Amino acid sequence: MAPTLLELTRKKYADQAKWYLNGFWKEGAKEEAEAVWNVAQKFVELDAQKKEGNELDEFWAHKFLETQGETLTVVDLRKKMAAIDQDFNKKMALLEYLLFRYSKGVKECCESPQDDNQKEIEEAQSKLQAVQDALAEVTAALERQTAALDEQKKAEASARDALQASTRAAIKAKGDATAAQKAESEAKLQLMNQKKAEEVVRAAEAELKAAVDALHLEEDTYRKQISDLEAKSNDASASTVQKSKSANELAQLKAKDSLPLQKAKITQTAALKKVEKERKSSEAVTAKAKESHDEAEKAARVAESSQHQAEEAAAAAEATAKKAAEMRAHMEEETRKVEAAAKETEDRMAEALAYLELQKSKSGVAHGSIWWMERELKEAQKYLPKKKQTLL
Repeated sequence: MAPTLLELTRKKYADQAKWYLNGFWKEGAKEEAEAVWNVAQKFVELDAQKKEGNELDEFWAHKFLETQGETLTVVDLRKKMAAIDQDFNKKMALLEYLLFRYSKGVKECCESPQDDNQKEIEEAQSKLQAVQDALAEVTAALERQTAALDEQKKAEASARDALQASTRAAIKAKGDATAAQKAESEAKLQLMNQKKAEEVVRAAEAELKAAVDALHLEEDTYRKQISDLEAKSNDASASTVQKSKSANELAQLKAKDSLPLQKAKITQTAALKKVEKERKSSEAVTAKAKESHDEAEKAARVAESSQHQAEEAAAAAEATAKKAAEMRAHMEEETRKVEAAAKETEDRMAEALAYLELQKSKSGVAHGSIWWMERELKEAQKYLPKKKQTLL
């Protein structure tokens, strides 16, 4: 028993379109198949239920007609809707519009031949839909995996660059530390030698000072002796013999030549002043050497710390590069697995297409349903990589 128009318009948009194409394939539907496809896609686009919908209300029907170049007043719209709306529910089903557009009757539509291999067609469609969904999923997974692998390769390259940079930095830091340690050793040796030189000057100064002090003591002793003898020779309480003896000793003491003592005193004092000047100069050089040593020592510690940090950074960079390489290898393996799954799905697609071709070769074929399946596959291929857009 033929279905009613109400039953047919309750079908989803794709099923309504296929019913129309099957029924009128030899009466012009074959040539209008692409137009029917576009009309169906516009219905899906406007319907909130999308592919699950079956008809548009008055508002969206008006919008649809506008997309077809028919701008109508409300009155005109309702007149046209009355002509299209065969079940009088004030809504426009896809099949109702197609019957109106191509001037086909309701009775001939409901009784139109849908051919006798519908079961095989549905099976072919089920197979194709399943493998199409699987292919879309695995293709998307492959794209994601490939993109992730590319990013990981970039990360690995970046890690290698960082490792090379940190290794160079560590080598430089080690060289700087070695140079700083050498400079510290040289400054330490220079300071030590300068301290020795200063000690020599200090020893010479001490020796000269002792000699000058001895001369001063000798001079002071000479002057005291004279003073004592002068006092004794002039002592009124002393006897004549004692005063005479003191006067005689005083004369002898004064007669003694004091020039060598004075000369020695002057010479040694001049020498002491000179060596004091040298000692002060040596102390200044020692202070400068110590300052240089302290700076070199500080620079050496800083360089050693920098070397340690650079070596730690290089070790961390090496660990990161190793981990990045391991991750890249893992992702390459995962990519190979997804590629294998994609190849398997493509083989299944080829099998499903072969089954479809077999059904097409039989008599009593539902040409509209088959065309619709092939058109859906063609549409789906737009979202596949170009190299995979050759399944049809």
